Amino acid sequence: MMASSWAVTPAWAFLNDGAAMPGAGSVQVPDAIYTLVDYCLNTRYEALPADVVAVTKTQILDTVAVALPALRADGIKQVYAWSRETGGTAESLILGTNIRMPAEKAARLNASMAAALEFDDTYEPSLMHASCVTVPVALAVSDFMGHVSGKELIAAVAIGTDAACRLSRAGSPGVSPFIVGWDPTPMYGFLAAALVAGRLMGLTREQLVAAVGLAYHQLSGNAQASIDGTLAKRLGAGFAAYGGVMSARLAKHGVFGSDHVLQGVKGLFKQYHGGKYSEEALLGGLGTRFAGIDIAPKPYPCCRGGHVAIDGILDIVKTNDIKASDVEGVIIYSPPAEIMLLGAPLEKKQNPKTIVEAQFSNPWMVAVAIQDREVGLRHFSEAALQRADLRALARRMVTVEDKSLTRPDGGPGFVRLELKTKSGKTYTKLVKFAKGDPKNPMSPDEYKKKVLECTDAAGMKRAQAIALMVRILNLEAETDVSALNAAMSIG
Repeated sequence: MMASSWAVTPAWAFLNDGAAMPGAGSVQVPDAIYTLVDYCLNTRYEALPADVVAVTKTQILDTVAVALPALRADGIKQVYAWSRETGGTAESLILGTNIRMPAEKAARLNASMAAALEFDDTYEPSLMHASCVTVPVALAVSDFMGHVSGKELIAAVAIGTDAACRLSRAGSPGVSPFIVGWDPTPMYGFLAAALVAGRLMGLTREQLVAAVGLAYHQLSGNAQASIDGTLAKRLGAGFAAYGGVMSARLAKHGVFGSDHVLQGVKGLFKQYHGGKYSEEALLGGLGTRFAGIDIAPKPYPCCRGGHVAIDGILDIVKTNDIKASDVEGVIIYSPPAEIMLLGAPLEKKQNPKTIVEAQFSNPWMVAVAIQDREVGLRHFSEAALQRADLRALARRMVTVEDKSLTRPDGGPGFVRLELKTKSGKTYTKLVKFAKGDPKNPMSPDEYKKKVLECTDAAGMKRAQAIALMVRILNLEAETDVSALNAAMSIG
C-alpha cells in the first residue's frame, strides 16, 4: 500500500488534525516500529531458513574481510587516533587489533572501516549498505556483553539487516535515494544499529522502541559526500553504528525517545519522504521473506553503481583482445543517478585527485579495467592516482546521460558502452546486472579471491586468514563470539 503525499498546508496544520492527536476521538494505531521491534526481539535462530543462515555468515565474513585493511586508510586512521586519545572503558575490540574501546566507539570505528574501501556489499533495490552497520554493531556489542553465541549473532545480524533493507526500500519506493538526496546507509543505519544492539543487550519491547526513537532523533545522511568524493563518505556507517549503540544503552538506563518513529506526523516517512512510502515493502512477508538474500557482494572496491561499466568493458577488451594502446575512447551511457554520482562533472571524474574521488568515477574505473584488465584495491591508492597511463586513459572516457537506462526497481542503473579503437572499429555492450547481483552471482572461487585480497592487504598471514574464513562460515558452532573477535588480531 502506498501512502499518499501531503497536500500543501501550513506547517502547524497537523495540530488541528484530530487523527494525529491522541484524545481527539480517534483510535490510535500503533506505529509500524512496534511491528519491527517485535520481529527483532522474537525471531529466534531456529526460525531462520537455511539459506538465510548461510548468506548471513557470508555477509559477516565479507564485512570483516573488507574492514581489516582499512585501519590505515585516510579518515579512518584519524578516527582511530582520536578515539584512543579520548579513552573510555575497554569493552570491545577494534577489528584486527588487540585494542579495546567503549562498545559504541568500537562499533563506530569498525563500521567506518567496513565502509571505507568501498568493498562492502550492497542491497541494490535501495543502494543500502546494511552489513557495514549491522555486523560491526553486532560484533562490538557481543564483545562487551560476553557469552553471545554464534547462533545469536547470526540471528541479530540477519534480522537487523532485513530491517535495514526494508526501511530503505519503503521510503520513496522505486526512486534512487541519490535522486531524493539521502544516503541510505547512515540514514536507516541508525535505526538498524539500535535494533541489533538492543536485541543483543536484552532490552525489553518498550526499551527497544525507546532506543529506536532515540536513534531516529539523531538520524542523518545525505549524498553530498559521495558526490564530492570527500572522506566524510567513509564515516557515515560509523556515525550510525555509534548512534545506535548509544541509543540502546541510554534506553536501557531509562531514557525514552519517540514511539511514532516511522508513521508519526514528523516520523521518518513524512519528514524525509513527504509521505511517500510502501507499507508492503516495509512489512510484507516479515519473518518469512528476508531481504538479506538479495544483497550483492562487491567484486570491485568502488561504488556499486560503476560495476556494470567495469564488467562490460572487461568483457569487450578480453573478448576482442583490445590493448589500452588500441583505444581511441569510450562513451559510457548511464542514467541520471549514476551520471550525478559517477559521471559529472566530467572533467573532475576524468581527473580524480583523491582516492574517494576515484572510487566514485566511472572514467577512472573503466580506464583501470582497460589498462590492467582487473580492478582491485591497488587501483584505489595514492600510487595508482600517480600512474600516468591511467590518468591519460581516464581522460579519453566520456560520460553521457541516458534516461532509458534507469533500473525500474530503483537499484543501480544499467550501462551502455561504446569503445572506439584507433583503427576505427566500434564495440558496444549493454550490461544490466553487475557481477555479485543475485541474477549474476560471484562464484565461490571469486569470493575466496576477494577475501584473501583483503586479508593480504591487511597483513594477515594466509594460514590465519583461511582459519578465520572457515571459522566464520561455521559460526553457529561458536559458543562465545568474543573469542572470534580475538582471533582476528593481526601480528
